[in-house]
Amino acid sequence: MDNAKKKQRKAAKRRRLTPFLIVMSVFILAAAIYLCLTMLFNVDRIEIIGNTLYEERDLIETSGIEKGENLFEVDTAYAENKLYAVFSYVEEVEVKRSFPNGVTITITEAEPFSVIEEADGYTLVSAGGKVLERGLEEVPRGMLSVRGISTITSTEDDIKRTELMQRIINTMRELEMEGYDFLDLRDTLDITMIYDNRVRVQLGNELELEYKLQFADKVIRENLSKTGYQLVDASVPGEIMTKEMTVSPWDSLGRVSGTGYADEDEE
Repeated sequence: MDNAKKKQRKAAKRRRLTPFLIVMSVFILAAAIYLCLTMLFNVDRIEIIGNTLYEERDLIETSGIEKGENLFEVDTAYAENKLYAVFSYVEEVEVKRSFPNGVTITITEAEPFSVIEEADGYTLVSAGGKVLERGLEEVPRGMLSVRGISTITSTEDDIKRTELMQRIINTMRELEMEGYDFLDLRDTLDITMIYDNRVRVQLGNELELEYKLQFADKVIRENLSKTGYQLVDASVPGEIMTKEMTVSPWDSLGRVSGTGYADEDEE
C-alpha cells in the first residue's frame, strides 16, 4: 500500500509541475526569440548597388534606415518609396534585408530619353516616363521632343497621352529607332513625328501603332532619299505613302494635312 501511495503522490506532483514546466518553456523560448531579434539581427551594414549620381550618405539618410536598427523593423516599402520620390534620377529601387546584419539598396538609374514642351520650358523625362528635370531652355542634343502633354496639370487626357508616349518610347527602344527629333501628341488621332529634321511621319491613331512605327522606320532607312524634305504617311496599317515636301516639316506642323507637298509617290 505504501508503494502505491508513493506512486500516486509522484504522479500528482508531476501533474502539478506539467503546466508550470510548459509555461516556463514558453517563457524561455519567447525570451530566446526576443534576444535573437533585438541583439543578433541589428543592422551594421548598408550596401548600395547601382548608384553613380548621389552621395551614399544622402541615400541612406533619406531611406530612414539606421545602423543599430533591428533588421526586422526595417520598413523596406517606405525606404523604396522615399528614395524614388526624393531622387529624380532613381528610376527603380529595391531594398532587401541581408541576413544576419545587412541591408542592400539596389538602384536602377533613370536614362534621359525625351523632353516635353511646357510653358516654363522643356521637361526632361526618362525612358520610364519619370520627370528628371524641369525648365530646360533647350532640347538636349539627341533627345526626342514631345508636344501635347503637361506634367504639371496631369489631367485625364495628360495621363492618357503620357501612357501613349511611354508606349511609343518603349517601341522605339525595342526597335532601336534613332534620329527622331519630335513627337506630336496633341491629336491622338493624328500622331506625328519628325525624323532627322526633314521627314514628317504621320502615324494616324493608336491602331496597330507598333507595327506602323516599325514599317515607317524601315521605309525611312531603306527606301527614302537621304536628302530633302519628305512625308511618310503610315496612318493606314500595312500601307505606306511617301511624298516630297516643299517646306520643312517644322513649318508644316500647323498646316492642314496634305498642303505643302509635291510629287506623290506611292510605295
